[in-house]
Amino acid sequence: MNQKILLEQEHKATGFKVFLTCMEDEHIKHLIKLAQDQSLIDLLGWNPFFEPDNTEQFIEAISDCTLPYSRKSQPLVLGVYLTPESLPIGYVLLKGFNMDLLTAETAVAILDKKYRNKGYGKLALKRLMIYAFDELGIKRIGATILLSNNSSINMVKNLGFVVTEIKNKSWEMPNGELADLAFMELTNDSIRRK
Repeated sequence: MNQKILLEQEHKATGFKVFLTCMEDEHIKHLIKLAQDQSLIDLLGWNPFFEPDNTEQFIEAISDCTLPYSRKSQPLVLGVYLTPESLPIGYVLLKGFNMDLLTAETAVAILDKKYRNKGYGKLALKRLMIYAFDELGIKRIGATILLSNNSSINMVKNLGFVVTEIKNKSWEMPNGELADLAFMELTNDSIRRK
């Protein structure tokens, strides 16, 4: 899955557009700097304070799997760009590929706070889901989201994801507290493609 990928998705009503592509180390380093935003800890439930040059640690951290059917596999990590020549505003990924069950996990994060809550994450995730179903043959994609992250839960529900389970006090936050997780899934026949 290391081939060059360039995916494009446009929101017809607004004209917003995102491009998804593999990232060079300099672009990952840019995301690591954006991840230093303290507000991301509560929103994403992770400790974003990676070493500025440790791109492998960053990719490994965002590629951790949480769903029981996920398997250790090479993740497909794509930067989210507003133009193919710009710096990424976030990332979207597929991870935990289980080719026996044709399943994977996904995650999306718009790390540049200027572009959060504007629909770019939804566009990026929608395009990646279509790619996973149509090009990779995946049949079911899962996501885990902190139950307190209402905007992300609503975003994925709008794409057709459904809550399959609530895991109470199952995710350790950076401060040591335990938070609730929503397990959500999307199948190829339930994605909202329009």
